[in-house]
Amino acid sequence: MPIDHKLLEWTPGVVDLADNSTTVSAVPAILGYAYVNTTISAHACVIKNDTTAIFTIPAGSLAGDKYDFEETIFNVSLVVDPDDSATGNITLMYKRLR
Repeated sequence: MPIDHKLLEWTPGVVDLADNSTTVSAVPAILGYAYVNTTISAHACVIKNDTTAIFTIPAGSLAGDKYDFEETIFNVSLVVDPDDSATGNITLMYKRLR
């Protein structure tokens, strides 16, 4: 029986961009939105489905900015992979599908 994702809880995943690549969910997930907690440095922040880039949060995004991803399904894993020199902090709101 398939999972009704509308019944799943949103989970916050806080990512420090200075840590380079961070796996937020190692299993399939739905990404709702990202919230910028601390202004992002002059480096874009790539959000990937495993190794495939799906979205990019622009360099220099300000604290308080919100990016809506309209419940995009990541069928392998949810990974944040900023530039090696990036700084800043974001929160991803996501639902694990397994």
